[in-house]
Amino acid sequence: MADAEQSDFGLTTADGASPSAVIAAALVDAPSAGTLGALGSLDPLSLPAGLQVDLLVALDRHASWVSALRLRALAAVVGEEPTDEFIEDPFMVVDPVREEVSTALRVSNFAADQSIALTRNLQSKLRRTEELLAAGEISYAHAAAISDECGRLSISEAAQVEQVVLKCAASKTPGQLRRHARRVAARIAPLPIADEVEAEFAKREVRMFSDGGVMATIEAVLPAPDAIAVWNALTACGLADTHPHDARTLAHKRADALTAWAHRAAEDPKLPTHHGRKRLETQVVVDLPTLLCLANHPGELVGFGPIPSSLARQLAADSKWRRLVTDPATGHLLDFGRRTYVPPMALREYIVARDRTCRFPGCSQPAFRTDLDHTVAFTEEASGGSTAAANLHCLCRRHHKLKTHHSWQVVADAGPGDCLTWTSPRGKTYKSHPPSQLEQPPEPSQLEQPPELASPPQPDALPVAGSTDLERELRELLTHA
Repeated sequence: MADAEQSDFGLTTADGASPSAVIAAALVDAPSAGTLGALGSLDPLSLPAGLQVDLLVALDRHASWVSALRLRALAAVVGEEPTDEFIEDPFMVVDPVREEVSTALRVSNFAADQSIALTRNLQSKLRRTEELLAAGEISYAHAAAISDECGRLSISEAAQVEQVVLKCAASKTPGQLRRHARRVAARIAPLPIADEVEAEFAKREVRMFSDGGVMATIEAVLPAPDAIAVWNALTACGLADTHPHDARTLAHKRADALTAWAHRAAEDPKLPTHHGRKRLETQVVVDLPTLLCLANHPGELVGFGPIPSSLARQLAADSKWRRLVTDPATGHLLDFGRRTYVPPMALREYIVARDRTCRFPGCSQPAFRTDLDHTVAFTEEASGGSTAAANLHCLCRRHHKLKTHHSWQVVADAGPGDCLTWTSPRGKTYKSHPPSQLEQPPEPSQLEQPPELASPPQPDALPVAGSTDLERELRELLTHA
C-alpha cells in the first residue's frame, strides 16, 4: 500500500494530483482506463523507492484488468466450444477458429489453443475467476492455472473448486495455486487410478531449443521407469566407449553415445520416407565466399538457426552437396516451372528447401512433414494451376484441410518473392513469405564501426589452392552447374 506521507518531491500529474495519491487510489479502486492513463503518465525513475514498488503493483492490477478485457473480446471471436463428436485425427480441424486467433495475434497454435480454452472456461464455468481477474485481484497466470485444472470438470464441480481455491488465490503464486487446485479437483472429482496414470504418461515429450550459440538442448519428459532405462543405457554406452588418453568426461560420453545412436537409427531402411527420401537430412546453408574462406558470414543450420562460419565450413567438408541458387538481393530461392500433376523429385526437393516450414502464417511445422499443395488447383484446362514452383507450397495436413474444407482462401502474389496472401472466413488477410536461406549482410555504409574496429576482421586463412577435398568438390560443382 502506498504511504500517503511518503515524499513526492513536489511532483504532480497533469491534473494536479500527487503521484502517491494516484498510486494509492490505483491500489484499491476498481481498475479503469482513466486510472491506467494516470499511472502511465508517471515517470518511475522520478519516484522514491517505495512508490516505485507500489506503482509496479498498481500496474500489475491493471494488466489483469486488460487481460480480462482481451479474453472477453476473444470470447466473441471464438464462440462456444464445437459440439462435433470428438475426432481422434488431430488434422480434421475440429475447431478451425484457432487459426484466426493465432494469425491475428501472431502467436503459436499452442498459445492460441491455451487462450481459447481459458476463454471458454471463464465464460462457461469459472465466472467468479473471471470477475477476480477483471478486478485485478488475480493475474492472467492465476486464472490460467485454475482453468487448466478445471478443464475436465463439470460446471458444478468447477464451481466447488473455485469456492475453495479462490479464497487464498491472491496469496499464492500461480504454481502454488495450480497445485492447490489440482488437489482440490482430485478430491471433488477423483480420477480412476488408471486414468491418473494415463494422464501423467500423456505428458511425455521430447523438446529441442537453442541456447543462442552453437549448442542446443534436447529435453525429454518421460515416465520415471523409462527415464531410468534411458539414463542407464547411455551411461553403459558411455563407459564402453573408452580408450587410452580419452579426455572426455562421462557426461561427454553419454552425449556422444546418444548422437551415435541417432546416426545408427537413421540408417534403418524401415523408417518412413519424406517426399521420397528414406532419411532426414541435416542441412547446412552457407554462401560461397564463406566456403572459400574469403568471408566469415554466419551459416544456417536448417531447423536450428545461425552457426559460426568455421562450424559451417567444418560441416560442409564432410557433406554431400546440392547447389541452390538464391537471389542475391533477397536470399530467396529462384523459381522454375514444371507441368505435371505429381511433382518430380527435383521439384519436391526444391519446394521443401525453399519453404522450410508450412506456409500457413505462423506455422512452424517442418517442410519435410508437410503436403505439397497446388495453390491454384491443378486441372487439364489452361485455366488450371500448374505443377510448378510458383504454384506449389508446403502445407501441413491441418492447414491443408483448413484451406480445402474451412473457407480459408489463399493466392500467390504476382512478382518475385513468392508471397502468399491468406484470407480468413472473417475476411481478414495475412501474408506468408518464404524464409531467406541466409540473412543478407548489411551494406558497409549502414554500419558505424567504432575506431578500434575500423579495419574489418580478417577471414580464416585460405588453404593452398586445390589442396583440400572441399575446394576440389566446390570447383567440380560449379563447373557442372
